[in-house]
Amino acid sequence: MAALSKDILTAKLFFNAAFPVMQVLLDDDPKLRKMFSNVKKTVQFGAKNENDILACHMVFNSGKVEVIQGTAENPDLALTFPSVQKMNALLTGGLALPSIKGGLKNFSLLIKTLSLLMGLMKMSPNNKPKDFEGKALKVKMSLYMITRALSTYNKLGVAEMVEFTQRQPDRIYQFTVEHENQKDYIACYLRIKSGKTKSGHGIYERRFPFVHFRFLSVDGAIAVLGKEVEFVEGVEKGYVETIGSPEYACMLNDFMAVLQAMLT
Repeated sequence: MAALSKDILTAKLFFNAAFPVMQVLLDDDPKLRKMFSNVKKTVQFGAKNENDILACHMVFNSGKVEVIQGTAENPDLALTFPSVQKMNALLTGGLALPSIKGGLKNFSLLIKTLSLLMGLMKMSPNNKPKDFEGKALKVKMSLYMITRALSTYNKLGVAEMVEFTQRQPDRIYQFTVEHENQKDYIACYLRIKSGKTKSGHGIYERRFPFVHFRFLSVDGAIAVLGKEVEFVEGVEKGYVETIGSPEYACMLNDFMAVLQAMLT
């Protein structure tokens, strides 16, 4: 049975926005960093869709990972689900089993890959870290993913997002999380220019933000991003403030809510 367009959209959002966040895990999670420090392999991850395979592949190179859209020519390991719906179910915390090619020959790689995939679940609302390092990692992953997802949503041609981006000349939506005296402890941005979008890490230096989502602490970011409080309530409680256009801040926040619901 062919996947519905919403299922295809969700899968492509995972491949383009969530999977690249694996690099944050490899950089900031000591256990995973050690696990992949000497890995130089290619892993394909995807699902059957009628007579086609919807997939991406991860090229690991000594602690670095490049996520490439499409199938790999000769992956060391390939995980293929019977349908896109079942693959999405696993990625959102459900249960589904893929067929595994190369698992016996590369059993260690399989275990490491599954550990890395489980690491993405740190962005789930059900994951509630108690230590500061765990909270900061979750916030960083979540913001990196959502800015990439916003850009991907536009590039995939979703009508509402395309209409939103086409009417904007050249604008920066900046996200920062403060900690102690560091105002950009975590930072990323979305750039929109005449229908085109690009996400990036850090502070965008060449243009003043059109909208700045400023989280006053890691705990405040956890509360808002984890939907413990609604965005407006988060503003009222001093967890987050928006500097710039309130109208466009609200519109972008609405898109963020839609994407978070699809990906977590």
